[in-house]
Amino acid sequence: MFKFYKKQKFKRLQSTLMTAFLVLSITPLTITAIFFLQSHSKDLQEQSTSHLLSVRDTKQQQIIDYFEARETEVMGFVRSELAYASGGRFYGLVNAFSRLGNDIEESRKNAQQRYIKGSGDQIKTSTLPESSNYVGSERYRLLHKRYHWAYLELLKRSDFNDILLVDINGNVTYSINKDDNYGTNLLSGPYKDSALGKTFKRLADDVTERRKVNEDYTPVIVSDFELEGGKSVAWLGAPIVQQGYLHSYAMFRLPNNGITKLAADANRESSINTLLVGNDHQPRTINTKQDDIKNSLEVIDKALSGAFGVGTYTNGLGEEIIAAYAPIETRGVIWALVVQLPENEAFARIHQLEKLFVIAMLIAIILVVIASHYLSNFITSPLLKLTWVAEKVSAGDLDDTSFNTVRKDEIGRLALSFERMQRSIREKIQTIKKQNEELESNIQIIQKQNEELQLADKLKDEFLATTSHELRTPLHGMVGIAETLASGANGTIPASQKYQLDIIIKSGQRLANLVDDLLDYHKMRYGSMDIQKSAVSLGSATRLVLELSSHLLGSKTIRIINQVPADLKAVSADPQRLEQVLYNLIGNAIKYTSEGKIVISANVVDDHVRVQVVDTGQGIPAEQLEHIFEPLIQAGQDASRYRQGAGLGLSISRQLIELMGGSLYVSSQPMVGTTFSFTLPLASEEEIQATQTLAAHGHFQIPEVNVENSEDLSLPENPDGPLLYVADDEPVNLRVLESFLRLEGYRVRTVSDGPETLALVEQEKPELLLLDIMMPGMSGYQVCSELRETYDHAELPIIMLTALSQTEDRVRGFEAGANDYLSKPFNKQELAARIQAHLTASKAEMRHMENKVLESELRQRAVVEASLLETQGRLLEQLESAPEAIICLREDKRIRFANEAACKLFKRSLEQLKRSSADELIAPKYLTVKQPHYCGKIDIYIEDIRQNIEADILKLPEGSGLDIMYIFNVGGGASAARIHNLETAVEVLSSYAFDGDKDQLQKLKELGGEFTRLADKALGNKKDKQELMREVLVDAMTHALEYWESVTGESKFAFAEQSGLWRVYLDRSTLQTRTLDKYMRIETLPKTPRWRTVLSSIEFILEHCKEQSPERAYIEAQRDKLQRLLTS
Repeated sequence: MFKFYKKQKFKRLQSTLMTAFLVLSITPLTITAIFFLQSHSKDLQEQSTSHLLSVRDTKQQQIIDYFEARETEVMGFVRSELAYASGGRFYGLVNAFSRLGNDIEESRKNAQQRYIKGSGDQIKTSTLPESSNYVGSERYRLLHKRYHWAYLELLKRSDFNDILLVDINGNVTYSINKDDNYGTNLLSGPYKDSALGKTFKRLADDVTERRKVNEDYTPVIVSDFELEGGKSVAWLGAPIVQQGYLHSYAMFRLPNNGITKLAADANRESSINTLLVGNDHQPRTINTKQDDIKNSLEVIDKALSGAFGVGTYTNGLGEEIIAAYAPIETRGVIWALVVQLPENEAFARIHQLEKLFVIAMLIAIILVVIASHYLSNFITSPLLKLTWVAEKVSAGDLDDTSFNTVRKDEIGRLALSFERMQRSIREKIQTIKKQNEELESNIQIIQKQNEELQLADKLKDEFLATTSHELRTPLHGMVGIAETLASGANGTIPASQKYQLDIIIKSGQRLANLVDDLLDYHKMRYGSMDIQKSAVSLGSATRLVLELSSHLLGSKTIRIINQVPADLKAVSADPQRLEQVLYNLIGNAIKYTSEGKIVISANVVDDHVRVQVVDTGQGIPAEQLEHIFEPLIQAGQDASRYRQGAGLGLSISRQLIELMGGSLYVSSQPMVGTTFSFTLPLASEEEIQATQTLAAHGHFQIPEVNVENSEDLSLPENPDGPLLYVADDEPVNLRVLESFLRLEGYRVRTVSDGPETLALVEQEKPELLLLDIMMPGMSGYQVCSELRETYDHAELPIIMLTALSQTEDRVRGFEAGANDYLSKPFNKQELAARIQAHLTASKAEMRHMENKVLESELRQRAVVEASLLETQGRLLEQLESAPEAIICLREDKRIRFANEAACKLFKRSLEQLKRSSADELIAPKYLTVKQPHYCGKIDIYIEDIRQNIEADILKLPEGSGLDIMYIFNVGGGASAARIHNLETAVEVLSSYAFDGDKDQLQKLKELGGEFTRLADKALGNKKDKQELMREVLVDAMTHALEYWESVTGESKFAFAEQSGLWRVYLDRSTLQTRTLDKYMRIETLPKTPRWRTVLSSIEFILEHCKEQSPERAYIEAQRDKLQRLLTS
C-alpha cells in the first residue's frame, strides 16, 4: 500500500494543486495590488492637480477681491465729505492752488518750490507778507494744514502710499508725499506719458464723454503696474462729483506690496511657485524673477490669451512642471496667474508607493509558494487512501468496512460519508426492487382505468349519436306539420300566421342541419364515415357551390372571383363531401368578410391539386390558427368577433379532406385576409373511366335558414306608443321580438349589429333598448359601454337579451351599464313586465332630475336677486355724495333713494322725502315717461311751489328693483358725459348681478373716479376683517330699516320705540334717533359698534315682518354673514 502511494502517477495531483493554489492566490493578489496601486496613483495625481487648481482659484479670487476692495476705497473717498471739502472747485485745496500765483503757470511753479520734495508738509520756501501771492499762499497753507492730517490717517488705513488731487485741467493741486509730480500738469507736463498721466487722461476722457448722458457718472480707472522711482506701482483714479457737478479728480498710487503678499505661498517649505505676469511679460510681484518668467512663457502666454487650465509642460530648463493657469482681468488690465510645481515633487509619494508595492508582492509570493506546498501535501495524502477504498466499492464490495480515519476535518467527514454511502446504496437497491414491484402493479391499474375511460367516451359519443338520431324524428314531425299548415292543407291562413310558420320551418331546418353535422362528426371520429371516391371535376363542383352560396352575400359588397380552370384535371374525391367542404370554406369567407373580394383558385402540384379560397376579411390572429379546426371552436370566440354557427364546419372539413387523401391548412394576417388551402390527389384512369359509365351522383344539399322579410304583415304600428329598439344579429329573434312587442303596443325598430345601433340611437333616442350580446363586429357589451358615455341609466334603459347565462356574463353586462339582464329563451310575460317596469322607473327618475334642475334654478334666482340688491345698494351709496340731485323710484312710484343734493333741492330731510309720494315732488305726467332716456325741462314742486327745471330721466332695467332715476341739473348742471356714465353704471351693475359676468365691470372701471371704486367693491376686493364687518353692518341695518318701512308703513322712530333697542330724542319738537342714525353710514359708525344690538335689531325686524321677498332673503344673508365674521 505504501508503494502504491509512492507511485509516480500520483505526484501530478500535488503539482496541480500547487499550481492551482499559486494561480488562484497570486493572480487575484497581483490584480488587486495593481488596481489599488493605479487607483492610489491616480488619486495622488488628482490630488496634486486639484491642489494646484485650488491654489490658483484662491489666489485669483483674492487678487480680484483685493482690487475690488481698493476700488471701493477709492469710491468711498470721492463720495466723502473730505473729498467734497478739499477737492471742491470753488473752495478747498483745488481752488487755493489756483491762487498761489497770478496765473496757473506761476501757481504750479510756486507750489513746486514751496515744499521739500518727498517731505509731505515741510515748507522749503515761505512767501513774504509784502508779496502779491502772500494771501493765496497763506490760504493754501491753512487749508493744507486742515486737511493734510486727514489724508495721512486715510493713508495709514489703506495700502495706498500717495493720494493726489487733480483739477479738471490736469494740475496736481495736492499730494500727500509732495513728490516730483506735485504741481505739474498731467496733460501737458513731464508726466503726460507716464502711467499717471495716461491713467488721468483715460479718466478725464471717459468722464467727459459719459457725463453728456449721466451727470452723476463716477467711474474708477485702474492702470497696470509700472516702475516708478524704482518701485512697481499702479494708479487708481476717480472723479469727485457732487450733485452732478464735477469738481476735480483723485488719483491713488498703489504699490505692489499687497498683491505680492497675496501671491506669496503660505507654505514656505513647499516648492509651489506662483507667477503674476503682465502683458509685457514683466512680473507684477516683488519676489518674482525674470528667469522664472522666461522658463514659463508657454503657460503664461496661454493665460494671457484668456485660457484656463491645468497640465504638464516642459519649462525652459527641461524640467517637467505641473502648472495651473488662468487670466485675471480688472478694469481692462489683464495679467497671467500661474501656479506651478515640479512633477518629481508632486509625484514623489507615487514613486514611494510603487517601491512599497514591489517589496510587498515579493514577500507575498514567497509566502504563497510555501503555503501551497504544505496545503497540497496535506490534502493529497489522505485522498490516496480514500481512492483505494473507492475502488473496492466500485468493484461491488459494499460490505467492506476496513477503512477508518480519526481526522476531524473534511477528509474525516469524507471517510464517514463513504461508510454511509455503502449503507445507503444497499438500502436504495432494496427500495428500488420494492418500487419496481409497485410500478408494475400501478401500470396494470392505469391500463384498466384507460380502458374504462375509453369505454365511457365511446358511450358518450354513442349517446350523442343516438340523441341526434332521436332529435330527427320530432324535428321532421314539427317541420312537416308546419309545412302542411303553411301550404294551406287545412284552409287558407292569414299572411301574419304564414310568416310565423315560415320562421318555425326555417328554425327547424337549421336545427336539423346542426344534428346532421353532429352525426357526421361522430362517424368520422370512429371511422364509420362512408367515403365513395370517384373522379370529380373541380371546376363543375366549384361553380355549383358558388351558385348555392350566392344567397349568403345578402347586401354585402363582395366580389367572388372563380379562377378554377374549366379544363383542370379531375381529382379523386367523394363528390358530395367535396361540395360540402367547398360550401363550408366559401361560406366562412363570406361570413367573415364585410367588403372586398373572395378568390377561388386551383392548380396542379406534382400528383395533387391544390385548391385555395382567399378572402380580404378581418383575418385570424396567429395564436388562434392552431385552434380553429377544433370542434365547437370559432375564430375568436370573444363577443366582438362572434359569427352565427356551431363551430363544426372547419373540423368536419379537415377530417373529410384527410379521409379523401388530402390535407387542409390555413394562413392568415389580421386586417388583411385569410387563405384556406387543401390538396386532393389526382384521379386515376380507372376512376375516370368508372365515372363516365356511372349515373350522375347526388349533390350536396344546402341548409335553408334564411328568413325573408314579410312586408305585408298586419302588425300594428302603434304611432303613439313608446319607441323601443331591438338589436340582434339573428333575423328569427328580430322577427319574433318585433311581432310580440308591436302586439304589446310599442313602436319597434330593429337593427342587426352594434355600429348600426349606435348610429340609430344618435339619430333618435329610444325610450328603451333590447340588446343582444353576441353580435358581429361589435359586442353588446361594447355598445352598452359607449351608450353609457352619453346616456345614464334613467335616460336610456338597456335590457340585455342573450343566450349567455353564466354568472360572470351577467356581472360583465351590469358592469358595462345594463339596467337588466334576461337569458334566452325567455318568458314573454316576464319580458313585458320588465320593459314596463324600466320605462316607469325611467320616467320617474327623469321627472326627479327635472325637479332638481328647477329647484337649482330657483335657488340661483334668489341668489341673483340678493346680489342685485347688494349691487344696487353699492351704486346708490356712490350716488349719495354726487353733486347732482338724484331720486330713484320703485315700480310702485315710492322713493327708493334720494341723495343729499336732492334733499337740499326739495328742502326736505331724507326721512321726509322717503315718506313722500312721487307725485308730491314731480308732476304726474313725468312719472310715466316711456323713453329710455329723456332730457329736458320738467315740472317739480318745491314747498308746494311749481318750478320748471332741467333734468334727465333714465329708465332703469327691468328686474333691477328700480324703475326710474331722476337727475336734476342744479348748481351749473350735469354734463352729458356724466349722465351717460351714470346710465352705463346702472346697466353694467344690473348685468353683473344677473349674469355674474365680471368682464362687464371692466367697463365701469374705465369710467374712472367713483365708478372705479364701485367696480372694486362689486368685485369684492380684499379688505381686512374689521373693515368688512363695518360695511356689512351698515348695509344690513340700512336694508333692514327699509324693509321695516316698506312692510309695516311705520318709520324708524316707531321701530326704535317698539324694539326698545335704540333711544328716541325730542329736539325742538322733532323726533331724533341720533345713535341709530350713526349706524346708517360708515363715516359716522362708531369705532366700536354695538354688534349685538345690531343683530338684535335685525332679528326684531325679521320677526315682526313676515313678508317673503328678495329683500328679506338679502337681509337674512347679511345677518348670517355678520354672525360668521363675529365668531370667526
